[in-house]
Amino acid sequence: MISQLLPWIPEEIDILAAVRDPVSFRAQIPDPRIQVLAAPFAPDIKVTRKEAVGLNYPDVLRFVGWNDINVLSAYLECWEVLLREVNADILLAQAAPTALLAARVLDIPRVVIGGGYDLPPRATPMPAFMHWEPSDREELLRREAAVLTVANAALKQRGHSGLATFRELLDTDGYVLVTVPELDHYGDRAAIEPDHTPYLGPVAGLPFGEEVAWRPDAEYRIFAYLRPGNPRFETAIKALASLPAKTDIVLAAPGAPANLPDRLKSTSLRLFTGPVNVEPLLASCNLGISHASANMAANFAIHGVPQIGLPNHTEQTMMAHSFSRSHLGLGLVGKASPDQLIGAIDLVRSSEKVAKAAEEFSVRWTANDAIRTGRHAAEQVTSLL
Repeated sequence: MISQLLPWIPEEIDILAAVRDPVSFRAQIPDPRIQVLAAPFAPDIKVTRKEAVGLNYPDVLRFVGWNDINVLSAYLECWEVLLREVNADILLAQAAPTALLAARVLDIPRVVIGGGYDLPPRATPMPAFMHWEPSDREELLRREAAVLTVANAALKQRGHSGLATFRELLDTDGYVLVTVPELDHYGDRAAIEPDHTPYLGPVAGLPFGEEVAWRPDAEYRIFAYLRPGNPRFETAIKALASLPAKTDIVLAAPGAPANLPDRLKSTSLRLFTGPVNVEPLLASCNLGISHASANMAANFAIHGVPQIGLPNHTEQTMMAHSFSRSHLGLGLVGKASPDQLIGAIDLVRSSEKVAKAAEEFSVRWTANDAIRTGRHAAEQVTSLL
């Protein structure tokens, strides 16, 4: 998200980004103003798919070191050393709870930023991910208490005071909520946190990637951004490849299998294995298909493009539920066949309710608003310096 703030951060401010994957980060953000560091992240614990289902934000932290006092204490020390060594004046954190702990004990101003999932409503217990389904409050409290016990023991081991509740971790100097109600992973946020920080607005990705134009003879235009290596990708390929020739389909699929171009030769589907600049395409796009990532969902919505989500994990499932609830598109959760996806495409294509909601959203929130959101977020952060 730093790329959306960067144009509005004064050049005299030094920016150091501690990231999990420096190679991918630098490939996406080559700007030399940002110095890149490898962040101290605990390795993910290998668990079965069933075991890996976290109920809420604190619960998933047990998979990244918050289940073991010694592991968390060691990585807390790493963050403390890093923040001291770079002489940080402020920490801007997106989904970096251990860094927040370290900045808290070092008394460094902290700002959390996120688009919903990584900035959950503050409550005790923290809300369930699948908030639209009945949840067991006692089980949420139990799991949160287990994580909090480990965190406080690690803090004590480092000679620091503990947290009374998990939500204290998110009670920071700044709380930058860069989304809108229609695209909030948590739906009706006010029902969970009545006095929550106001929505700052949507953020869309900056223009980046190969320039692509629609075929002039196309009767219907679909842009799809999909990741290979999962069943939903194959479902989408089979469905999209079967659509009529008058449908122009631009598929951005980084890391696509080498044999995929041969499979698509006789179809109307055009494959791009690198980044594609979506800005000019979405201006006249009829349908967007993605895995329901926050960035793609916002891009489609800002441009008034109805969308279909094929979520792969919890965060994407939450987003698909949110834009479906707001009638901005349709989420296909779970296993779906190619025929079901084709049916969903026909349904969204013929839905006046979806078309109207998408158009009204784009009127309220334009691409210029998304740019302004980045500016306002940067102003909130730099005001603490």
